[in-house]
Amino acid sequence: MAKKPKKMTEDELASKLSQEIEQATGHMNSELSGQREDNMKYYLGEKFGNEIDGRSEIVTTDVRDTVEYIMPSLMRIFTTHNNIAEFEPQGPEDVQMAQQATDYVNYVFNRQNNGFKVLYDVFKDALINKTGIVKHYWEEKTEVSTEHYENLTEIEYQAVLANDELEVLEHTETQIQEAQLDENGMMVSPEIISHALKAKRTKTSGQVKVVAVPPEEFLISRRAVDIHTAQFICHRVKKSVSDLILEGYDPKIVENMPSYSQSQAEYNEERLARFSYDDDAIPPDEGSGANRQIWLDECYAHIDFDGDGIAELRKITKGGNEILENVEIEYIPFSTICPLPIPHKFYGMSVADTVKDIQLIKSTIVRNILDNMYLTNNARYAVLAGQVELDDLLTSRPGGIVRMRAPGAVTPLPTPQISPDAFNMVRYLDQVREERSGVSKMTQGLNPDVLTSHVTSGAISAATESAMQRTELIARIFAETGIKDVFRCIYELVQRYEDREKIVFLNNRFVPIDPSKWKDRLNCTVNVGVGSGSQQSKMQTMSSIMNIMQGLIQNGAMGSLVTPQNIYNAVSEFVAQSGYKNSDMFVSNPQMMPPPQPPQPTVEEKVQAQKAQVELQKLQLQAKELEIETQIKAQELKLKQEEAAVNLALKNKDLEIKKSQLELNEQELALEAVQNRPIGIGPT
Repeated sequence: MAKKPKKMTEDELASKLSQEIEQATGHMNSELSGQREDNMKYYLGEKFGNEIDGRSEIVTTDVRDTVEYIMPSLMRIFTTHNNIAEFEPQGPEDVQMAQQATDYVNYVFNRQNNGFKVLYDVFKDALINKTGIVKHYWEEKTEVSTEHYENLTEIEYQAVLANDELEVLEHTETQIQEAQLDENGMMVSPEIISHALKAKRTKTSGQVKVVAVPPEEFLISRRAVDIHTAQFICHRVKKSVSDLILEGYDPKIVENMPSYSQSQAEYNEERLARFSYDDDAIPPDEGSGANRQIWLDECYAHIDFDGDGIAELRKITKGGNEILENVEIEYIPFSTICPLPIPHKFYGMSVADTVKDIQLIKSTIVRNILDNMYLTNNARYAVLAGQVELDDLLTSRPGGIVRMRAPGAVTPLPTPQISPDAFNMVRYLDQVREERSGVSKMTQGLNPDVLTSHVTSGAISAATESAMQRTELIARIFAETGIKDVFRCIYELVQRYEDREKIVFLNNRFVPIDPSKWKDRLNCTVNVGVGSGSQQSKMQTMSSIMNIMQGLIQNGAMGSLVTPQNIYNAVSEFVAQSGYKNSDMFVSNPQMMPPPQPPQPTVEEKVQAQKAQVELQKLQLQAKELEIETQIKAQELKLKQEEAAVNLALKNKDLEIKKSQLELNEQELALEAVQNRPIGIGPT
């Protein structure tokens, strides 16, 4: 019988995480970290460590050249369009919502997070260090400031107290005017008090954050195949004591955590290699007090913490041996890209991996060539011991004299000539590099042969397109394996956390945005260019398409086969391929245009319209006169009715008075009769 699982303690959880971190770190430090360290050194053109004093120490820059030649093409492919990614509607009713989601998600990536810099960093990390890592998450930012208020009225003071962002630290009251009462004790003028206070404002705001993560700060289980199925992921984050306390962590626990300078993460060999190009060493910068820096292990693990037998995805933040956070989450906030992925393996190959051996061999050959040239220009000599003044021989200057005691005491030693095979080998290595990377003189625009008359434009275009296929394949891999996930996650983050409508400037106009009303999930497409080939060929293709559209329009197909929106799309794409990001500077989107004005009427139509207008005015005037006459008669009738009602009321009033007078007379007569009756004594 299987043992029933039980809930983990925090000590057991910390031990489990430490074990996973140790295994992931061991995997990274075994081979991966060393390879990435070497790749960075090759990119920076550092020495190999096998140099000999007095010999050439030159290092060719094949790795850097290859990476830097690929980067402009990649950045152009992804950033030429206004929108890097587009969301597709699931039905006709979703068209407007999908377009709004496309515009706003791209706005969040490009404007709020400097998307160009994120793409540049993550692409270069991938080309050099095998993997580029993007982190996307919702950041709650708390800002604390101190504010002083003077001469506040009572109403203003109560308004400050009602503000949830303000906490009053100091408060003083000053009486400006006493209350004044009159002789009856009634208040004539109230008491006036002035308030002065010191308050602390705590403002919390949030937004989507997208950052490129340094590869050495990212750990993943060695059993992982991809980011989505990985059982364990860790991001080593550096934060200050102040940041951790503002995030709500216990100050006592934070104060006892070790500083980052005491952690191996700061002195990682990859990190040192990145800074060693222009710095001898990374100076320690622990900070002090609230600014003291701390390394945290931000872990994402599929683990059965609650003991229900099902592993849930959890985020556990660990500082040293202390668990600072342990919550269940829905997704892993990372996306990764690799230029040369290996199936069924997380870490693939980088462009630097394919070129660095060429840099080593080529540097060795070039060093030998230079050493030979140095020896040729500064030949060695054989001398008879004691027969030559060595100081004269070592002092090389034009017209110099070498004193000898015997003729033939100095004999130049022959220097072998450089073999032509050395130069052929260098050219061969350049050819191998071109075949491996797809970066050639053709794609760089450096091949003078393309300017000769016997080379046709078709051949040039075919050669260029063939050379660009490798780069475009890398772009497609980046788009489908990482960049698409980035934009999907941004979509889900804004939908989840931005629950209030706000006004955003999109497409040259202010529009209301409420992501909480979007659909839960939409299909995402990343724009990485149309087809293969250079920008010039794409522009030629778009020109051909627009010529076909023009022919259709001339044959009467406007409105059936060709619409104004089709024309706008074609021109907009042509402008985008030309390098302009905003096509609205040249053409206007028909969807954003106001409805067309009706055609202007002819002179006869205007005359008829004027006549009809005159007749209509006459009819309106007659109707108005009739309405006024009716109103007058109604008013006269109403007056007569009111007059009759008044007369009737007066008559009724007279009758009531006469009736009251008769009743009064009857009462007087009865009273007189009683008074005149004789009064008798005794029995009657």
